[in-house]
Amino acid sequence: MIEAIIAGALLGLLMASVFVSGGALIFTKYITAESKVIKYVNTRRSPTLFVLIMIGLIYIMWSIVGIIHGAAFVLLEKINPANGLGSPNLVFTLVTLIFPASTILIIAYMNKTVLVKALPIILIFAGVFGWMMPYTLN
Repeated sequence: MIEAIIAGALLGLLMASVFVSGGALIFTKYITAESKVIKYVNTRRSPTLFVLIMIGLIYIMWSIVGIIHGAAFVLLEKINPANGLGSPNLVFTLVTLIFPASTILIIAYMNKTVLVKALPIILIFAGVFGWMMPYTLN
């Protein structure tokens, strides 16, 4: 179980790196000097400190997501160890793919131009947690 938690945390950190770099490319278009958030941050706090805190929170959040996935893999491995879809654990991969699939549908419904930019991050999430996690832990 401890191996699953450590592997989950490390894969979460990998996903955080992808999210921070890809998210920066996506959100730079929407951040302008006239933005209320930018004005608030510039008047209240140091923008550098704000960005560093946000990046730190993103890394912590993705580590927690990875730990949850690691623990879920161990539990689902005990319940149903059948393999499929190119994964050592079919049930875990299917459960993991529910989130990226629903995210793609929501973004496609709301804003198709953002979907093109967010799709690589979503697919990397599916690959990291849906397939890399089971192979790392087996």
